[in-house]
Amino acid sequence: MKVVILSDVHANLPALEAVLEDVARTAPGAPIWHCGDVVGYGASPNEVVAELQRVGATGVMGNHDLAALGDNVIETFNEGAHAAALWTREVLTAESRSWLRALPKVLEMGSATIVHASLRDPIMEYVVQQEIAEENLRALATPLLFHGHTHIPALWSLQDGVAHATHIGTEAISLRTGSLVNAGSVGQPRDRDPRAAWLLWERDELGAGLGTATWRRVEYNIPAAQEAIDAAGLPDFLASRLDVGR
Repeated sequence: MKVVILSDVHANLPALEAVLEDVARTAPGAPIWHCGDVVGYGASPNEVVAELQRVGATGVMGNHDLAALGDNVIETFNEGAHAAALWTREVLTAESRSWLRALPKVLEMGSATIVHASLRDPIMEYVVQQEIAEENLRALATPLLFHGHTHIPALWSLQDGVAHATHIGTEAISLRTGSLVNAGSVGQPRDRDPRAAWLLWERDELGAGLGTATWRRVEYNIPAAQEAIDAAGLPDFLASRLDVGR
């Protein structure tokens, strides 16, 4: 069974549309899970929410989603993120707001848990260091955790009590029990690859394993996303960073 994992769309409609086109070619009919930060930074929050509703995506709340709903997490944001969150609060429709508000912070889906940031702190913690990865891996109640937040594809696994990072390339990677799987970012990659990122999980329904994960990258219309940001009057930096993926 194939499962599509998306994260950190950040109101980037051209990126999401390109990813969903790739999904339709690669995994037609597969369930779509998202790891939060649906809105923030980008200029198409309502359109992105509508697209995720259209494809029946299931997922969780991110810190930018909370900020757009009025949460004081906005006080931790840098200037650009803060400005985008305030703008998003103003333009969200009642339907979009209701959909975002209904998102849980943690969601268990069989053998996998979905959060935005980490298991210890589903909203704010960045899993970028071995020690942080180990502490989260030891707390896992399911074999896998799917998350985002860093905007960088990553895979941490617990081996002999120690967290090990696996290099992410284009090939499928076999998953093992006790793994943190970061899907990367659809709408604002930060690994110096500006292409939209998404994750294909091919579950092993018959064997004893957990299947494989493949990170896919998709070209999208970056100028269109930038023009929308400019037209909305959002900070220039939020547009220019899309060119370089950081």
